[in-house]
Amino acid sequence: MKSHQKTMLLVASVFLVPLLLAWLVLNMGWFERGVLSHGQWLEPPLQLENYTPGKWSIAQVVHQQCEEQCAEQWSKLDNAWLALGIAKQKTQRMALLNDVQLSVEQLATIDEGVAQLRLTQRNQALAGYDQQWLVVDPTGWVILSYQPSLGDEQVKGLITDLKRLIKNSRFQ
Repeated sequence: MKSHQKTMLLVASVFLVPLLLAWLVLNMGWFERGVLSHGQWLEPPLQLENYTPGKWSIAQVVHQQCEEQCAEQWSKLDNAWLALGIAKQKTQRMALLNDVQLSVEQLATIDEGVAQLRLTQRNQALAGYDQQWLVVDPTGWVILSYQPSLGDEQVKGLITDLKRLIKNSRFQ
């Protein structure tokens, strides 16, 4: 082989070998995509009716039988909201009320600073998320859900994800 042929082969291999390796890695299943969010994305996202636009929300569905577990989740939700630091100015806590009437004791488990929104007939699909926290964007789309019963990793994940969403959001 002549010298210029070896040079051309070497130059061609510089471009072709990385492509061949990338194809091999993808087709052999050796590549795992990184996960940026800790919550579960809602597919498709759900639009809340009567949502007042403006702030990101951490929401929880409240049923008539809101007992100790519900109050414990509200306490964790309040702590997560406080842990947002400066980002909490752009967020709010929200109770999505599923039942028509809640007793005074049940409403007492919900803080004064928590926004309340009644689920309409169109939003009844959210009633199944009663043991979860939901992230609502500033336009009223429910996009992420978290299960606080899975432990503190879900709480930390909610804080991390919400800070990232607020930082990268075009809603200011």
